[in-house]
Amino acid sequence: MGEWKAGNPIAGMRALKYKTPEMGFLQASQIPILLNELDNGRNIHVRLIAEICLTTGCRWGEAENLKGEHVHNNKVTFMNTKGNKPRTIPISAELAKRLPKKQGHLFSSSLKAFRKAVERAGFELPKGQMSHVLRHTFASYFMMNGGNILVLQRILGHASIVDTMKYSHFAPEHLEDAVRLNPLAD
Repeated sequence: MGEWKAGNPIAGMRALKYKTPEMGFLQASQIPILLNELDNGRNIHVRLIAEICLTTGCRWGEAENLKGEHVHNNKVTFMNTKGNKPRTIPISAELAKRLPKKQGHLFSSSLKAFRKAVERAGFELPKGQMSHVLRHTFASYFMMNGGNILVLQRILGHASIVDTMKYSHFAPEHLEDAVRLNPLAD
């Protein structure tokens, strides 16, 4: 094989631009509005599924497919995860008490009811973020309330910290650790 001796064949071409998808999350004032709309619908499971997502950061499908045998001692274990690794996350005793007490699937399909509630609430969400908004809301508030990015990575089940870092801007004070934790700090 020879060496390429001509000029750069792509010289002068513009670099491809990749637009980072917009990430929507609910404002604190929107959460009770959404929960109220979920209560106003006919689906008896949709609010509990949403609460599980908001309190654990799980994906909609992970909560919707939760089984009774995966709820124990105020913890839920998500088995069918995107990363194919089970995740166990604590939940409040109050939420655990309200979950159906049965074996097998706890909930019926509820995504359509969730979409209708979001529409009734009048929320404008980025395209493709309908059910993921709850996961983003959990992660955003976790960081804004002083959560650790590595703990968030484990909760969300991200294989790479790079995936979790999109939430780091919600806690810019973590950069202050550079002053506190460097080897020359007093």
